[in-house]
Amino acid sequence: MAFSTRAGLRPGTYRWVVLGVAFLVHATCIALIWQAVPPLKQAMAPTLGTEWGAVVVVYAAFSFGMLLTQLPGGALGDRYPLRYVVAVGAVFAGGATVVRALVPTLEGQIALSLLATIGMGLVNPNLIKVVTEWFPPERLGLGQGILMSGNTLASGLAFSLSAGVVLSAVGTWQFVFVLYGGLTVVAGLLWLVTVRSPTDSERPLDPETGVPFQVDTGVPLRESLGAVARSPSTPWVVLLSVLAFWAIIGSLSVLPEFADAMPYAVPELLLGTPLFLATLGALCLPVLSDRFGRGPVLRVGVVGLAAGILLTGFAPALPVFILGMVVAGVFGGGLNAMFYLLPGALADIDNAHVGTMAGVILSLGQIGATVASVLGAQVLENADVLPGVPAVAESAMTVALPVLLGLVCVRRLHLQEAVLEESDATVDDEDAVVTDG
Repeated sequence: MAFSTRAGLRPGTYRWVVLGVAFLVHATCIALIWQAVPPLKQAMAPTLGTEWGAVVVVYAAFSFGMLLTQLPGGALGDRYPLRYVVAVGAVFAGGATVVRALVPTLEGQIALSLLATIGMGLVNPNLIKVVTEWFPPERLGLGQGILMSGNTLASGLAFSLSAGVVLSAVGTWQFVFVLYGGLTVVAGLLWLVTVRSPTDSERPLDPETGVPFQVDTGVPLRESLGAVARSPSTPWVVLLSVLAFWAIIGSLSVLPEFADAMPYAVPELLLGTPLFLATLGALCLPVLSDRFGRGPVLRVGVVGLAAGILLTGFAPALPVFILGMVVAGVFGGGLNAMFYLLPGALADIDNAHVGTMAGVILSLGQIGATVASVLGAQVLENADVLPGVPAVAESAMTVALPVLLGLVCVRRLHLQEAVLEESDATVDDEDAVVTDG
């Protein structure tokens, strides 16, 4: 039996309940269990019988797995009820994380990362579709921004606390993963008993037709893939995602090396700055796109991200280095959140195929993340292309400049520019409708 809101609970209120639970699922399943690996790698290495540098592969396996699982995961969300797809994914990923405590080998830990991405691939693209089903176009940026902020906030907390406060509290790295995996399972079960699909009166209205968007399940994979393949926006949004993740993940992967290469000391504590500031960007850029349009905000995000990375790479002093991290963090987090908004903001993709489009964007974007992480490090170690230019600056240009090609991609997207009106900020017609349970 599907969960239903109690009598008297307005649709406008219940959508925030859905978003709150989605926030928790996203924070645990897509961020906490993944981003805990880098800070714990030194604690894991002795148990696994290897050097801590080799444990990086346990982390990289997540990106590889997400490249493979998010497209089929999104397609399953178009075919089956999201209530069950997301719940199964979260419980599966959390369970795989708990099992880490029982596997004392590097190969086993890599396999568990890949196993967890099966569940993560069910969750990530389909949370995007859930928000699209509940929030109208003029508030879609707000909804997706709040969803993405769960990811960035949990990533920052995992990066900052896992190897310190949490490890000290629970005793061993194995119990850290038991804790994080258990929280993910609980979030999945909370989703199962709390979230349902919207009724006809709760569905957002299509701004062109004035009728509720359709959110039917049971869409065959062939139909979803065909709709995505026929969309004129698909090649451009995929290229934009590859370029953006190239810059976002590529810059984060070499940030510690950037700090070490500088002629001044960069406190290690400051290296978490981009992750925490990404939360601010994830909340602000999508909301600004509700008011000023998707295209202009995407362009600002692209330019801001490139500028921040270049500032960091060319910084002559610590204050400029910090400023670069702040700028890159805000615009990187904001641009990342815009990719959660885009599947539901493309005029040539209807809501029945949003899950598949989200899977395509998020999966193929990992290509840029994977290649840039490797290439940025190689340039940093072997740079000698531009005489007189420091290696760190060449690496920053390698990571930052390609994303500027995204400005061309943005021009080619068919976007629903549903801009929030002043009256919409205070009045929501749907909030006047009361469900009868």
